[in-house]
Amino acid sequence: MTTAQQRTDLGRQEQLREYNYEHFRTKHFLADVQQTIKGGGVQPGQEAPDFELEATEGGRVRLSGLRGRPVVLHFGSVT
Repeated sequence: MTTAQQRTDLGRQEQLREYNYEHFRTKHFLADVQQTIKGGGVQPGQEAPDFELEATEGGRVRLSGLRGRPVVLHFGSVT
């Protein structure tokens, strides 16, 4: 591993330490799930709200730009 790679790795570790992880508890997750259930979310056949994200290959992608194509939305986190 080069010195530059080591510095980059240390930078990532520092970012993870600064992330507010120690304040996140299961009760927060459960509260979010309960709120989602109460809200009902988007129902089958109902149009999803439009949003825009960065594309992995660069640029931006907008949900409305995919209209008429099958779309699977998968959000996750390793933290």
